[in-house]
Amino acid sequence: MTKDLTQFLMILFSSPVTHRLLLFLYFCAQKTMKKLTFLLFPLLSVLLFTGCNKSIVYDEKVVFPDNNWAFEQKAITFEAPLKASEKPYSVVLELELVGTPNVEKFDATFTLISPAGGKTVKALLFNFVHPKEPYLKGDAPNKKIYKLTVYPKRFFSETGTYSLEVNQFSNKADNYGIHSLRLYIEKVKEK
Repeated sequence: MTKDLTQFLMILFSSPVTHRLLLFLYFCAQKTMKKLTFLLFPLLSVLLFTGCNKSIVYDEKVVFPDNNWAFEQKAITFEAPLKASEKPYSVVLELELVGTPNVEKFDATFTLISPAGGKTVKALLFNFVHPKEPYLKGDAPNKKIYKLTVYPKRFFSETGTYSLEVNQFSNKADNYGIHSLRLYIEKVKEK
């Protein structure tokens, strides 16, 4: 019963933070069911209001071995199956940093290729010293997340798989301090 409930809740809530919390609750349930019942209802009510983000239509994260976006792994490509929409989406990149990166600035390009082959290229600058948006807290004290909104309002006019490529232009052989690269696409909130 507990495993079925956990699977149902993991499908219901698609947030990575929620997944971790549900796994924690599942392991607690194996040890003491009474404590789980006591904790489950308040936590689920909080999750209903904060953990469920239905506006995200695509979310993928690439983790780099040894916290190093190596020069050999110059381009990271995401394949996003999207439906055509008349409403705008926001395309966001997040670099999770560990400690202090070995570079102050990180140049890259962002290439978006539509299902029909149309291509859009945009230059990116990750300025670790003076970020455009404030850092987000990572899941450990020495981690922080650098967020960069590539497209605040982007329309996807075709249904199909879009290729989204981040290509680094670092002149250094290695980029230590970069733990992961996350790309997510979310519906722009209407005001």
